[in-house]
Amino acid sequence: MSMSQKEAVYSAVKSIKSFDDGEKVNLTSDEKANVVNIVTESLASGDAVLSDKARAKFDTPTKLKSYTSGMVNNWMRKDTRLNGGLKYVIKNPGSRAGSQDDTIKNLKLLKSTLTDPAQIEECDAAIEARKAEITIEKAKNVEINYDHIPAELRESLGL
Repeated sequence: MSMSQKEAVYSAVKSIKSFDDGEKVNLTSDEKANVVNIVTESLASGDAVLSDKARAKFDTPTKLKSYTSGMVNNWMRKDTRLNGGLKYVIKNPGSRAGSQDDTIKNLKLLKSTLTDPAQIEECDAAIEARKAEITIEKAKNVEINYDHIPAELRESLGL
């Protein structure tokens, strides 16, 4: 069975550097390049998990190595065994909200072409309104088993 990408990065770092789990690991540029090479080889050989979709997208050694470099950076930040035992905190929560929605994508593109502050503000308002619509759409698709909600809460909410 293939190991996870997280485990592949951890294993590669452990193979080139001695450290205790939970200690902050800093890699030199040569060490990082070595880790990227080891993990790239693991992904290419199937020793580490890479989805079929990703395998099709990163179909050349250069593309796979580029992907792996970002993945190594990601796990160096997130894996508590490598980052000094710190829980990962997102720097800009919500910055990707609506990034898959065509309306929001095009509103952001339109906004980038505008110079008038009033028009930019109007565009921002439209983006926020669309984000709210998406949130409402997601909320409608939730199935709730009211039998598991305390009776007093159901009563107070009028459910």
